[in-house]
Amino acid sequence: MDKSLAESTYVSDLGDGLICRWSTAADMSKIAQAMGAIYRDHAEQPASPRAMDIARALMAGDFPYMGPNDFALVEDVSKPDRPVVAYTCLWRLRWRYADIDFGVGQPEMVATRPEYRNRGLVRALFAMIHARSAAEGHLVQAITGIPYFYRQFGYEYVLDLEGSRIVPVAAIPEKSGDAPEPFELRLATLDDVPQLMAFYTRSRGDSLVWNEAPETFWRHHIAAWDDPSVQNDPLRTILHGRLHMIVTREGTTVGYSRVAAKRWSEKLQVWGLYLEPGVNWQVAAPCLLRAFHTCGQTIPAVEDNAKPFNTIEFMLGRTHPLYTMMEDALPLRTIPPYAWYLRVPDIPAFIQRIAPALEARLAASVLAGYSGKVTIDFYRGGLRLVFGAGKLTEVAPWCAPAYGDEADAGCPAPVFLQLLFCYRSLAELRAFFPDVWARAASARLLEVLFPKLPSQVHALNNV
Repeated sequence: MDKSLAESTYVSDLGDGLICRWSTAADMSKIAQAMGAIYRDHAEQPASPRAMDIARALMAGDFPYMGPNDFALVEDVSKPDRPVVAYTCLWRLRWRYADIDFGVGQPEMVATRPEYRNRGLVRALFAMIHARSAAEGHLVQAITGIPYFYRQFGYEYVLDLEGSRIVPVAAIPEKSGDAPEPFELRLATLDDVPQLMAFYTRSRGDSLVWNEAPETFWRHHIAAWDDPSVQNDPLRTILHGRLHMIVTREGTTVGYSRVAAKRWSEKLQVWGLYLEPGVNWQVAAPCLLRAFHTCGQTIPAVEDNAKPFNTIEFMLGRTHPLYTMMEDALPLRTIPPYAWYLRVPDIPAFIQRIAPALEARLAASVLAGYSGKVTIDFYRGGLRLVFGAGKLTEVAPWCAPAYGDEADAGCPAPVFLQLLFCYRSLAELRAFFPDVWARAASARLLEVLFPKLPSQVHALNNV
């Protein structure tokens, strides 16, 4: 990869009067104009002021994941006003695999003006994003996005993204008696940040992969609501929701929730919900449902023609204690998880990073103390792993020889990511894909190294 693509001075001539380059703070207005023009329902509609505010928020200098120089953009220099016609930006995240942290680059806000589409502009921008992400030491790139599109740039569906239960508000039980509710919601303040961070960390549970949320994230997503322009019009902000603390009637804080502050349809969305161990979900669930119902009645709709509020969508993953409490008492509709797209450009480097987790799995398995090797044919290259006395001693690229069949297993490299991140078991992949196979002894080793495990990686861009 050309490292110059990552540099702030990089400029490339794409032909037809188009150049791609990195943004500066001076580009804020032009990027905002592009967002306002692209994020609207039809060409005759005025530019969206709310979309334009997104660019201003991302480039203001206080956004947790990026700064004003992190948009990769395409500019049409053949026009007098040199408009921005395509763009994306790079967010910097820290994830964990077991207890091992690693850097993740997340492309965000990927868009092209309609009249400039189908010219390969996004491909040029992604080359820049990938180069800067690699230069900063990120081992993985991740994106939440529309179906199929990002497969073109080396991404594969790998980890669960959300998954939800939808409950009609008409089915929520009414409060009985005059006693106060045992729990209530209150808006989080900056003083709550340490407790929010602790709650979020504890909510990880048994999730193998996890999206770390730094202190700057929590502070930004509380303080941003103090902006007078946001207070006057909650719709004019990139923030989708607000953080709430869950408090007992005695005033003890026992959990938190992330709740939409605006709605796009008839649904109120809830993205996060955590209660401390020892809190009775059977008692808490009905009262929290009523509290969310009240939130839904008060938040504004993004569109003037939005349907009346009538459902709550709990986007809490594949499983959650609240689902258990609701499933026997309320009519629920289940929405299966979508998925994160992941890209791992250097699989050997990532495996080296997570080697302690692999060695721990070996040590706890029937193959404890294993010595041997496994070669995996990716069909365009491959991978060689060597173990000695239960330790990973070599991780290297591998290529099938011209003659003979020395591979111990075979799997297309993008599909291998599903195994690497324990999203699918080897047995599932072998059932799904005819080009995934393994010799018996190697299959046993791969099953130990990469068992199917749950992961709930929160997309913190929806808060």
